[in-house]
Parts: sequence; structure tokens; C-alpha cells
Amino acid sequence: MKPEPIASKRHTLTLLAIFFGVAVTTALQMHKGSPSQAGSKVPLYLGVIAFEWLLFYATVRGLRAHGTPVRTLMGPGPLWKGIALGLLAYPLILLVGLGIKWVLAHAGLDVDAANVKTVAKVGPQGLVESALWVVVSLSAGICEEFVFRGYLMRQLAAWFGGWTQGLIASAIVFGIGHAYEGLGPVLTIVVHGVSLGLVALVTRRLVPGMTAHATMDVVAGLGS
Repeated sequence: MKPEPIASKRHTLTLLAIFFGVAVTTALQMHKGSPSQAGSKVPLYLGVIAFEWLLFYATVRGLRAHGTPVRTLMGPGPLWKGIALGLLAYPLILLVGLGIKWVLAHAGLDVDAANVKTVAKVGPQGLVESALWVVVSLSAGICEEFVFRGYLMRQLAAWFGGWTQGLIASAIVFGIGHAYEGLGPVLTIVVHGVSLGLVALVTRRLVPGMTAHATMDVVAGLGS
């Protein structure tokens, strides 16, 4: 069943313009080598946390202006059940990611090598940065799942005529937001976006995807 729009077209286009602008700016800074990467990453992490929650706030404003209750995006059920489902979905999403990495490796794209370079640039060092990394990961899991799987997937499904179109389009936008990591990781993240979108559609709630997303980010940074 085709969903109805949950925000104005102007709000969605503005949100996308801001997101793409930040993605391009970040990719250019990473390519040049930002001075902050050589020293403390605390300012970088604080900036990321602020951006994630500002994006969340801007999304909520658009929903409320259109008369869409936030709870309709979050889905039913208790918090503990959503977290449990997310922890169950996490290894399945990892397996899908390993599969796409294998395919890309045979196509000449070494995703793991690119990920190592990214973690070397933005990964945490020391107790303070590690603690902030957890906050960054939780913020990304909550805010990005709300924006991409809660808001954007549903909105694009309404625009393009169905959930499949919304799922794929939102996953592509999600991947482009990580352009600073390189082509291989972007393609992998698009697949992760599809997986997280399927989790949201199957469970009819966002907390499982938020849990899986945050767990992946925590492990990627602290496990390196």
C-alpha cells in the first residue's frame, strides 16, 4: 500500500539539500586532510553529535508542521522488545555486509582497506575520545534511523509510488552521506541502508534499526 506524504515537499528538499551540502563538504575536507584529524578528535565528535541532533530536530519540525505525529514513525511495542530485535538483526546485517564486501573485492574494490584508512583518520584514541565515540554512535543510530528509515523512506515511498522505491532511494541517499569513505564503503553502506530499511518494514518500528545501527558504529570505532 502506497503511504501518504508525512511532510511538505519543500521541507524534504531543504533537508536533502542541507544533508548533501554537509556530505560534500565533509568529503572535500577528508580528501584534503583536515588538521583536526592529526590532533584531538573531540571537536570533530562534538560537531557530529550536534549535527545529528539538529537534523533530528529539523525533521521533527517538518513532521509537526504537516500534522504528522512522531509516534507514527517510531512504531508500536515496548522499548526492550525493540532493542532485543535490533540485537538479533545486528549479526544478520553484518553477514549481508560481508557478502557485499566479497562481491566488491572481486570487482577490485577493497572495502576493508578503505575502512581502515577512515578509522585511522576519525577513530577514537584514548578514554575521552572512546567515550565520546559511543555518544556519537548512539546519536547516529537514533537520529539517522529516525531521519532515513522513519522519515525519508516513507516520504520517498509516497513520492515514487511504493515502499520498494522508497527503500532503495533512501538507502542511496544514506550511502551518499558517507562519500568521504570512498566508493567501496559507500556501496556497502547503501546495502546496509537497505538492510536497515527492511528491518524497519518487517518489525514496523524504528528502535530495532536504531539499536543495530548504533551497535555497528560502536564496534567499528572501538573494535579497531
